[in-house]
Amino acid sequence: MEVCEVNLHTNGGQEYLENAVKYPIDERRVLAKGFGVTTHDPDTAVMQFSKTARFYNNENKTPLFHYVLSFTKKTASSAEQAMELSEKIFKPITDDHLALIGIHNKKRGDSEYHAHVAISPTNYINGNMMYADNSTLFPIAQRMADATGQECRLVVKPEDKQKKEIHKDFKPHVK
Repeated sequence: MEVCEVNLHTNGGQEYLENAVKYPIDERRVLAKGFGVTTHDPDTAVMQFSKTARFYNNENKTPLFHYVLSFTKKTASSAEQAMELSEKIFKPITDDHLALIGIHNKKRGDSEYHAHVAISPTNYINGNMMYADNSTLFPIAQRMADATGQECRLVVKPEDKQKKEIHKDFKPHVK
């Protein structure tokens, strides 16, 4: 089963932003791609995320969303396949949100390759905010199920460790 995990850190602040932007593109990456941001200099990428939020007066809101997509060997036996699937899954969002995708080659459950995806919640065209609610998260998980042709488990890890993780499974739509 494929896994789409989202880590919620709405109150993470600057330190969280720096760590979450740097992680997908640090030395552990096998492949990286940026959407409106550089993948070559983490400090510049952090600045790009920060300035976009500040421009739209969103700097005191959620700094970014961090997704981890874990692909089974059947669906992504290479870093290139993992990147291609990740791009497809997040295409509707990367059209108007800054994002970084970093592919790591490290075992996570049944997965050989997984993607770390950092996305700015600020739409860089109109300043609207994206939220980590069902209207955003469910379509991402459904696109993962459809793109891979495999069942996908959405795991939402809340910021408050006292709250329970949310797990919901999605089946691919028949084409």
